[in-house]
Amino acid sequence: MPVAKIHVLEGQYNEAWLGKVSSAIQNGLISALGIPPEDFFQIIHILPRGQFRHTPSFLGLNCSDDLIVLEITFISGRPKQKRLGLLKALNDGVVAAAGISPDDLLITLYETPGENISFGRGLAQRVHISDKDPKATYADHHGRGERND
Repeated sequence: MPVAKIHVLEGQYNEAWLGKVSSAIQNGLISALGIPPEDFFQIIHILPRGQFRHTPSFLGLNCSDDLIVLEITFISGRPKQKRLGLLKALNDGVVAAAGISPDDLLITLYETPGENISFGRGLAQRVHISDKDPKATYADHHGRGERND
């Protein structure tokens, strides 16, 4: 159930480029987290310069106007190594697809318990996925495949 919020500078990119970024993000989520392809939720924010501000350099990294701020929210419970693998998969995929510097992708991961998310009807469809049991799989709860939230 990851939700990706993609923030970019207005006028910097066209629709084709945004499509490549979108696909790279979805492919990274599929490969690193094992989500099904139809688990697709993205919001693209195109912001004017006055609302998209950042430092030109931080921690030895150089940020240009190509900077993408990517926020991913998903259900908690994945081990640290899985989250670190996701960061790497997203950076590798987006950089290759978009032709940007690896410094120009800032990623923030947000985890939330399953009871905090409703996919509709006011129901918490993933309430049974516990953040206290990181080894729980999707199959444990649905009788098929790996955890695909």
